[in-house]
Amino acid sequence: METIGSGLAIVPAAVETARNDDVHHVFRQSSGFFFLTGFEEPEAVALFDPTHKHPYTLFVRPRDPELEAWNGKRAGVDGAKDRFGADAAFPISDLEKVLRDRFRGRDRLWYATGSSIDPRVLGALSQARGLRIRTGVTVPVSIIDPSTTLDEMRLVKSPEEIEALREACRISSEGHAEAIRFASAGRSEHDVQSAMEYVFRASGAVREGYPSIVASGDNACILHYVENDQPLQDGDLLLIDAAAEVGYMSSDISRTFPVNGRFSDAQRAVYDVVLSAQEAVIEACTPGLPFTDMHDIAVQTLTEGMVVLGLLPGPVEDAIAYGWYREFYFHGTGHWLGMDVHDAGAYRIEGAGRPLQPGMAFTVEPGIYIAREKTVLNLSRMPFDIDAERDLAYLEGASEAKRILEERRSEVDVVSHEVPERFLGIGVRIEDDLLVTSSGCENLTRGVPVDPDEIETLWRETPTVSAISHAAPGS
Repeated sequence: METIGSGLAIVPAAVETARNDDVHHVFRQSSGFFFLTGFEEPEAVALFDPTHKHPYTLFVRPRDPELEAWNGKRAGVDGAKDRFGADAAFPISDLEKVLRDRFRGRDRLWYATGSSIDPRVLGALSQARGLRIRTGVTVPVSIIDPSTTLDEMRLVKSPEEIEALREACRISSEGHAEAIRFASAGRSEHDVQSAMEYVFRASGAVREGYPSIVASGDNACILHYVENDQPLQDGDLLLIDAAAEVGYMSSDISRTFPVNGRFSDAQRAVYDVVLSAQEAVIEACTPGLPFTDMHDIAVQTLTEGMVVLGLLPGPVEDAIAYGWYREFYFHGTGHWLGMDVHDAGAYRIEGAGRPLQPGMAFTVEPGIYIAREKTVLNLSRMPFDIDAERDLAYLEGASEAKRILEERRSEVDVVSHEVPERFLGIGVRIEDDLLVTSSGCENLTRGVPVDPDEIETLWRETPTVSAISHAAPGS
């Protein structure tokens, strides 16, 4: 309300999406709308109007006993006020009419510009501007995206949000631990996913925070692998990136472990490098640390390890300066965590990494992915600057930027390097969720181990879930 001032803000709810004919995809409320209202029904709009006698208004679906018999109870207009704290409430059909009145005397409209404007809002705004032309009354002449303010509000978690996040992390950890116990050769990725997600739901999670990644063998080198339909092979690693959502707060955990319960020497060597990088980052996390420093720490440790293993040529300084490490580590080290698994909030302030502060939650997730086809690397000696490359992609477009960079690389020396065969096909990621406290950071997800010896011990335990078919999906 303080930010809106003499303007007004309109925040729409999520809409139901048809899956087929008269069946919809499972509905999940827009995170921003739920954050502001706690209201979980579709076809709703929240209006924030600080200078009006009713500063907070909800527009909702009216009660309809016949439809409610088919699709569930509605809060209705009275429920919007009594249960959800609205100062006033109207049927959603009244939105345009009410807005025509509310636009009078307001100089700015706050509305998310990343989506199409609701025709009812556009209609009311068009009529209001016509009134301004005829009478000179003040009406909104500019539209401002509220996400900047809303994202900042969501970045530092409230005590209630922290409690929900803790529970999501606890449940997610239990699911991952069960996946480690359950996995074995002869079962499938889908079997493991089913056992893990059963634990999520049986423990109280209403949904997954994002589509589960259960990637065995070479699939672990695909960051967003979601087919989860391959049989587990003796001797392979299994990378799982999955988590539960509780109270609209999502965890985000990755673990990598051997299908047969024993790391090979090559797997253990890569795993130890990734774990060392994660531990170095976590140890550095404390209030005031610039968020971007975490990636620099991870890159340094990972690159040192990859040079020692022979995955990259040295010296380490060149492998970092020229971006050679990106052959095997090509994503960021972490992201904000909360209502969305990649949660709202800026990572930089005026170009510099944003300092961590108590109440922020984020992931730490270094990895190494050695795709089987990367037998020989042709490494350019062109200096690497991720910010410059992003600016180029923004200005020229992704395809043109890629062409320009390839042209520049062709003009400098190239180093050829053979990747040791024993590492090909190994993909490892280790991811935990951290909460910034007044004195440091609390790791919320160590309920599932990362130490390789502890993982091997956990694998030998008897799973609690056993009645899972070994058949792959669709068979």
